Amino acid sequence: MFLSLLPFILILKGGEEATVRQALQLLREDEELSELENLLAFFATFVLKTEIVQQIMRWDMAVLQQSPWYQQILQEGVVIGEQRGIEIGQQRGILSGIELGLELKFGELGKEIFSED
Repeated sequence: MFLSLLPFILILKGGEEATVRQALQLLREDEELSELENLLAFFATFVLKTEIVQQIMRWDMAVLQQSPWYQQILQEGVVIGEQRGIEIGQQRGILSGIELGLELKFGELGKEIFSED
């Protein structure tokens, strides 16, 4: 009944390697809970080195990359990156326009004034 909470044991028990091994063994004993192994591995990486987690669980990033969480995080990262790129492009466009306006109005002196921080 409480076995479905095993992936969260690392948060409650302090994240020791022995705890991960015990939780993993219990998850693997119950076929219905075997899917929780990836969740356990995910939480384990917060408290143990990734190399240790990979060693204990035969865990591979390829497994995580197939998870819905990873796909959502990746998609959100792309959207945020695109938004930030648009903002930077707009800022650069505005600055370029100001620089051009100063150059047209004041010549080289306008460019020199603009380039000073």
